[in-house]
Amino acid sequence: MEHAKKAAQSHMVRSCVLVSGLAVFFNCFGFPFYNLNKEWPLSLTAIYALSTPAFAVFTGGSLAVLFPRKRLHFIVLLSFALACIGLVCRFFLEFGEVSNTYNFTLPNIALHMIVFIGVCSVTWLRAVKQEPRA
Repeated sequence: MEHAKKAAQSHMVRSCVLVSGLAVFFNCFGFPFYNLNKEWPLSLTAIYALSTPAFAVFTGGSLAVLFPRKRLHFIVLLSFALACIGLVCRFFLEFGEVSNTYNFTLPNIALHMIVFIGVCSVTWLRAVKQEPRA
């Protein structure tokens, strides 16, 4: 684990691009966390409900490695920006399809953002608090 932290710190720009790209990808293909407007099969609901928080945990842990000295406000704003970019990508990916009409509603977007940003921020905070300061 220590080797991975040193590698991420020594290649900061590459690491930031990789983590940002993964967060955008996770939000693009992990949206919506739970569809409040349309009945989905139980298996699809379970996949989205389990994978989105797992992706947020990964993103929060990665941000803790990259930005251990930043404040929580920075992480929340960064997570929000990355989630918004991911949702915009998802919208344009499915542009013109009927699924956009029932996926992109305010309740679905709000629930997804709350879950992703909340889990990501809590994970970052916990990882930073547990890390011994040098």
